[in-house]
Amino acid sequence: MNAETRQPTAIDWLLMLVLAVMWGASFLMIKRSVSIFEPVHVAMWRMVLATVIYLPIALAYWSRIDWKRWKPMLVVAFCGSAIPNFLFAVAQRHVNSSLAGILNSLSPLFTFIIGASFFQLKVSWARGLGIIVGLTGAVMLVLLNSRVQAAGNALFAGLCILATLCYAINANVVGRHLKDQPPAGIASSAFVITGGLFLIGLFLSGGWEAAWQHPRGLEGLGYVTYLAALGTVGGSILYYILLQRTSPIFATSVTYLLPVTAIALGVLDGEALSVMDIMGTGVILTGLYLASK
Repeated sequence: MNAETRQPTAIDWLLMLVLAVMWGASFLMIKRSVSIFEPVHVAMWRMVLATVIYLPIALAYWSRIDWKRWKPMLVVAFCGSAIPNFLFAVAQRHVNSSLAGILNSLSPLFTFIIGASFFQLKVSWARGLGIIVGLTGAVMLVLLNSRVQAAGNALFAGLCILATLCYAINANVVGRHLKDQPPAGIASSAFVITGGLFLIGLFLSGGWEAAWQHPRGLEGLGYVTYLAALGTVGGSILYYILLQRTSPIFATSVTYLLPVTAIALGVLDGEALSVMDIMGTGVILTGLYLASK
């Protein structure tokens, strides 16, 4: 029985829980880091620090990496990390970490849509219904949430949704083209190929100077270091392990748990919890449950 058809084991569920906590906390760290740095600085620092951490990992796996597959590796670097990192950083200057975490739970739904459209993924009626229900929940959160409308932030909530679309593209590409590669090698090789671009971007954007000139620069780097070390490196490796052990659908289902983590940490950080947050989350999770059938 292959990973696509076998039932997830207790280890798979444990990996998902650990990953949900690590990634759920990332939304709070993004919120704090963009209160100090510009969003582009956060994204560039996160990618550069992740590249530094990945380098020894890439060296260890160098001979086991199929470097001829550089095209899907680019997708991993940009759709799996760089573009979503930037989009969430921009968005979280205008939407709170709870809402960002809730909207991120749309990743499995987009994985279904892209998989069915471009990767021959079969979609049952239950999954189709789940997609519709889940997207309805996202619309509720973006358009009917009074806090979002009052601040005119529906556009920025949409950036969170666009980021989840990138994650879905990445999941399908890895599932199709890189599933036989070592999990740590997948992400580290992608950053080896693109790391120089992000280093240049860090200097050209002024991110290097901002870190040392801002009075809270070191504090901001602490938040970004968490994002790079655990949100990107540790989280990505765990995610690709889960993806290889199971399937793109199950692996992206880790975002089922992110709303709970993001909301809990957001409330602890002083964010308000509205009825619409609870209702929208419930609708999205209902859609995700149907889509996983």
